[in-house]
Amino acid sequence: MALDVRSASVGFDDATGQPALKISLSPDGAKAFGDFTVEHVGEVIDILVAGDVVTSPRLMSPIHSDWILVTGPFTTTELEAMADAINRGSSAVTLRGEKNKPTD
Repeated sequence: MALDVRSASVGFDDATGQPALKISLSPDGAKAFGDFTVEHVGEVIDILVAGDVVTSPRLMSPIHSDWILVTGPFTTTELEAMADAINRGSSAVTLRGEKNKPTD
């Protein structure tokens, strides 16, 4: 499922101090994200940028927000490249639930 994104930027996670990718969603994107998280509570989901999995959190509860914060083993340079690609429109942000994950 592709999300409608307003913009992406790089900042820091207030809780950990780690560099983070902040993806700002449009109202339609925020609704779609919220609906998706309602349907997938308890599952591990994938958040993909340009088809690559950037994080796979387990959803403990629905998320109703107009932004997504992605942290992980990324350098600031890698996060900036992702943000630039999203902002240029050349990289889609998509979600995938357990039922849609490829099998090995």
